[in-house]
Amino acid sequence: MEPKPILNFDSVTYVKNKSTILDNLSFSLNEKDSLVILGRNGAGKTTLINLLFGYLWPTSGSISVFGETYGETPMVPIQNQIGIVQSNHQETLLQRLTTIEMVVTGLIGTLGLYKEISKIQMEEANSLLSQIGMESKKDQPFQTLSSGEKMKILLLRAMGKGKRLLILDEPAAALDLTARVDFFLSCESMKLKNPNLTRILITHRLEEIPESFQKLLLLKEGKILAFGDKKKVLTAENLSNLYDLPLVLNEQNGQYSVSVS
Repeated sequence: MEPKPILNFDSVTYVKNKSTILDNLSFSLNEKDSLVILGRNGAGKTTLINLLFGYLWPTSGSISVFGETYGETPMVPIQNQIGIVQSNHQETLLQRLTTIEMVVTGLIGTLGLYKEISKIQMEEANSLLSQIGMESKKDQPFQTLSSGEKMKILLLRAMGKGKRLLILDEPAAALDLTARVDFFLSCESMKLKNPNLTRILITHRLEEIPESFQKLLLLKEGKILAFGDKKKVLTAENLSNLYDLPLVLNEQNGQYSVSVS
């Protein structure tokens, strides 16, 4: 069976204050794909995600998600199928909620709780927490969790009912090595439980690329430098161009790193 196309950018350009932030981007993803968007700070990665979610609108070109073209269909039903994890949401989400209440807001798709949690919602949230080994902290205030624990809860929250596309926007930016490894192990566990899930990881760190992500898009100064199979795109030449440094690419057990030549 042919994979289902789930996302398509067709000649997308975004201009702000006469400055071109993204320039003529064209790429597509199929259902079940896992894509890493790799680029330096200021490359336009966050703008790309804001366009994908419908926070921004392209200056030219078209975007289609789940077979629906933006501008030709209501946005809310599309957005309800997209989960986003962003590290800065630690400070912007309602901090007074407990851990389990945060998970429940993901199940019902709200930023807060406006009525008592039902027994069914509580059982489902408990089951999700057990999947990442955090059921013992269900009644702990979210704001008192460690940075790594917060990100795992935000991941659960983003994976509420009906999600078909998960966007991980620099989720490990504030995490130490141990917490980063733990977070991505949780991501892999959820993928196993949701095999049709399509994932996009945004990062500027080569060492954060999980082995299971098999597609790679290199974004430089708002333009696509390379896109395709990770093993073909990850070359010393491409990375040297991306970072404007003479680099040597190292690979060990599916993990990549670079050193300056």
